[in-house]
Amino acid sequence: MSDKKNNNSIFCNHGPTLWQTNQSGLLANNRLAVKDVFAVKGERNSAGNPHWFKTAKSAQNTASSVNKLMTAGCNFIGFTHTDELAYSLEGNNIHYGAAQNPKLKGHACGGSSMGSAASVAANLADIGLGTDTGGSIRIPASYCGLYGIRPSHNVIEKEGLIPLAPSFDTIGWLTQSAELLSSVGDVLLPQQAINKVNTLVICEALFELVDPSLQAPLGKLLEKTKPYFNHHIDFKLPKSSLLSELADTFRILQGRAIAKTHRDWLELPEQLSHFAPAIAARFKMALALTEQEEQEALKIQHEWQAIVAKNLNEHSCLFLPTTPTTAPKLGADTSALRMQIITLSAIAGLSGSAQVHLPLADLANDHPYGFSLMMTHGNDKSLLACVKHLAAHFKQDTPA
Repeated sequence: MSDKKNNNSIFCNHGPTLWQTNQSGLLANNRLAVKDVFAVKGERNSAGNPHWFKTAKSAQNTASSVNKLMTAGCNFIGFTHTDELAYSLEGNNIHYGAAQNPKLKGHACGGSSMGSAASVAANLADIGLGTDTGGSIRIPASYCGLYGIRPSHNVIEKEGLIPLAPSFDTIGWLTQSAELLSSVGDVLLPQQAINKVNTLVICEALFELVDPSLQAPLGKLLEKTKPYFNHHIDFKLPKSSLLSELADTFRILQGRAIAKTHRDWLELPEQLSHFAPAIAARFKMALALTEQEEQEALKIQHEWQAIVAKNLNEHSCLFLPTTPTTAPKLGADTSALRMQIITLSAIAGLSGSAQVHLPLADLANDHPYGFSLMMTHGNDKSLLACVKHLAAHFKQDTPA
């Protein structure tokens, strides 16, 4: 009996199991868990919702990203559960349940790529393929103690992917090691120059966005990280209100993109009744947003894009917290936490930048935690090389 059948809170009941098309390649025999929003020829997706699955048609072709991983030798072990239509950061599905965090009993995995994260954290898979629109790779990576990448926007083809908000959707992945994270990038990412990243950029205001108990550990991680960069640059935001505007700006722009993509389907009679109340409310909010709200939000997005372009280049990366807290307990009310998370995750989203979470914190309570490094659009492979180098040195410096 496969791992898939033993872990119904992580893996879907539909889709292929132990499927392999090529036994050689860069990723030969690595077990691949795939978020249930990627097409596989002849199969249907649920996108986290039974009604969607019931009305879905079988895919005519396999998603290009899945095809590339299979050609590289991966062993597809199953589709994994996701929050409904990937429109949540919780990692909790009213229809299929919540996968418990394998690294922290009784706590959430985070979402929406919850099943892919849980499968890797539980050592049931080596690579968890998922998506990241508002943080759906980065948050589970932080909560589950994994490496996770949100690539630059649109550098990986989204053919065969069920969209949420195309102007922010990215295809990302989770692994237990920086080496494997980079190897997957060699398969999925396009040809890019790999530049030496010698400058660490620090914005102290970002540290104030995390729980007070985590500010000191983050400070220690920063001090441990600094020696691996030749230069350190501090920058201040031109106006403090920019941080408080981040989450709402992203909420509006993401919501407008969702409405433009799914309006006809969402406005069908009784359609929203098939979703959890919190997800349905989010869709209603998205459908009610106006063009004027979008235009105002676009102005703030352009400000952030200018800030990122001014302070980062192909040789520098930003040190930033990934999440404001460690993994919350299963069933906890995370409605307020959602906007706090988005304040941090929107920086990469609004600028189209590449961001990697590194699970390198050593907290006294054994809660997984770490930090992120972010680089400007198109520097994904430089970022992965930097993360691989940094992780190797952290490992050497850690006492046995």
